[in-house]
Amino acid sequence: MSDETEGPQHIRRTASPSEGGIGACRILRSVWRNRALVREMTHRELTDMHAGQAAGVIWLVVHPLFLFAVYAFLFSVVFSMRIGEKGPTDYLVYLFSGLAPWLMTADVLARSSNVIVSNAAIVKKVTFPTEVLIAKTVLASVLVQGLLFACVVVYAVVTRGYLPWSFLLLPVVFGIHLALLWGLAILLASLTPYFRDVPELVRIFVTINIYLVPIVYLPNMVPGALRFVVDLNPFSYLIWCYQEIIYYENIRRPAAWLGLIAFSGAAVLAGSYVFSRLRHHFSSVV
Repeated sequence: MSDETEGPQHIRRTASPSEGGIGACRILRSVWRNRALVREMTHRELTDMHAGQAAGVIWLVVHPLFLFAVYAFLFSVVFSMRIGEKGPTDYLVYLFSGLAPWLMTADVLARSSNVIVSNAAIVKKVTFPTEVLIAKTVLASVLVQGLLFACVVVYAVVTRGYLPWSFLLLPVVFGIHLALLWGLAILLASLTPYFRDVPELVRIFVTINIYLVPIVYLPNMVPGALRFVVDLNPFSYLIWCYQEIIYYENIRRPAAWLGLIAFSGAAVLAGSYVFSRLRHHFSSVV
């Protein structure tokens, strides 16, 4: 049984009863009210994941860094990808500026889709705010993947030799990104108890979608007849916004920013609505 099911007395003292029919704001207020529990559960998830291993939590950073290195070698050395006449270092800034936000997104989607089912003991036996489970999952992923973001920013600054003004917009796009992750997380977490195939579908999606958004290639490399796949993919908006800040250093696609804001808002509203409607039945279906 997961360590998160231990210490029920502490959970009962900390958690507040679930409220009926809550919306997006009330869900967030509940998470804030239980922020101490979110912090504790996030810490336990990060430390327990590799408990007993010599390197411990270091593996949380090693895995994505190793994936970065594989992509860098594959596309800059093996396939010799370049942007114009610029060298491989410039291409790596482009690659990493899209890869970092996608890896964070993929990690949150994969973790959150199974969080309610994998913590069935808590959901069934304890009066517990289930939104806390989703919040600690998102926070744990953001903390780990956030280290990669920091590495990408430092790499871009070092290779360019200066700090672009566009980096001032990083907190803005990251806030919008975080809202998107939260909305998708509570949506997937709510659906999985009723449709157990959701985690498998998510795994397939995150594996395929990395090649359906402009991360390893430029949009103009896509044949004209297929470019609509990239343009209509809502996750392309996310990648474009980060690339404009980190790589291009200016706003080239204002429509992408508007699309990302709309996508994030829709995800939060849809996720909150589904979670509010289904949360009270989780204990009977997990």
